[in-house]
Amino acid sequence: MATPRLQRRTQTEDEDAASLKLGNEFNNAGCLLISEVKLLLDHRRDNAPDTAVYNKTLEYVKTFAKFNTHESATAVRETLRRESQLTQFETAQIANLVPADVDEAKSIVPSLVKLDDDRLQSLLDEVQTLRKFQA
Repeated sequence: MATPRLQRRTQTEDEDAASLKLGNEFNNAGCLLISEVKLLLDHRRDNAPDTAVYNKTLEYVKTFAKFNTHESATAVRETLRRESQLTQFETAQIANLVPADVDEAKSIVPSLVKLDDDRLQSLLDEVQTLRKFQA
């Protein structure tokens, strides 16, 4: 019989973001973009508790959000959703990190190797355009 510590180690060793093994708690979880979290927190600001956690989270998402309007966040999600091979995790990573080219994208999200380079570059270009011309 394995000890709980050994069971945890085995479970952790089985997790690997590069191959999209994120752990059981993420198997059916949706992924929000940092920009979407920012919009949600901004929307609830008047009714949100004034706590250190809320304020630090809001500061974080304001710093790292790449898309500042509901329209631009929705547009980037829809653009990436059209690529049926992308998981929600990969979609969120591309939208949150906005890599400029295929090499950068595949180095930060190794599971993207499954996509053809030309198709991936086309998606990245669309995301860059949405970011550049957001209202």
